[in-house]
Amino acid sequence: MTAAQTAPARDLSSGLRLDDERFPDAMGWRAKFGVLTPAPNTIVESEFHEMAPRGVINVVNRYYVPNQKVRSDDDWRLIMAHTRQNVANAVDALVQAQMDHLIMGMSSESFMGGVEGSMALRKELKDRAGCDVTVGAEAAERAFEAVGAKRIALLTPYYPVIDQNAVRYFTERGYDVVATEGLKCKSIIHVGSQRADTLIPAVTKLAAAKPDAIVQLGTNLRFARIADEAERWLGLPVFSVGTAIYWTALRKMGINDQFPGFGSLFERH
Repeated sequence: MTAAQTAPARDLSSGLRLDDERFPDAMGWRAKFGVLTPAPNTIVESEFHEMAPRGVINVVNRYYVPNQKVRSDDDWRLIMAHTRQNVANAVDALVQAQMDHLIMGMSSESFMGGVEGSMALRKELKDRAGCDVTVGAEAAERAFEAVGAKRIALLTPYYPVIDQNAVRYFTERGYDVVATEGLKCKSIIHVGSQRADTLIPAVTKLAAAKPDAIVQLGTNLRFARIADEAERWLGLPVFSVGTAIYWTALRKMGINDQFPGFGSLFERH
């Protein structure tokens, strides 16, 4: 070992003087979103950038989650355990960017433990971030409320352990989950590889259950543009959870821009 490798760690807190003065951001003068996302997630960051109106920016921080092979419920439980272990440090880093609002760009964690678990997660994130927070479970509900949907169907990339928690959450909130289609993707990276030839048949199958609305969970599915098109094919609201999350965060910030390409939420609500 070198002398540097054996030297005691330096106390970096000595002399630390955090600057709390706020300045208008040169690019994000309307809103500066802090976005949390798992390290292997390749889709949500790009979709959020596509949705950002002028004057809104996304400051993204990836927390460590392994690109675990998923062949069982236990594999998904391990992914969730890594999320719980590492997300706090990722929030702390985003605080240094003086974000205006925190977005959790991973929807599965927001359903774990049903309503009680979801509310606890929101409180934990809000307290740590020092600002308001938007998560997938809450955003999906707001989307359903916007169109008056009570009978809902879920499209997910998950194994049953996550699907069951999502169904539990919505049931506890008074929704009737009439159909669920879980794709059982083999890893987080595999989620990000799903294309129209898989997603269109899945959403069409869910529509046969005649729900009031369909929501796709799992922010690493590239579904935002497909959802926009599916609303026209199927004649009912079809929401990408990523779109619902970003729409909710903007509306909470008082940003009411409407634009095409991401479905009825952004076009009409």
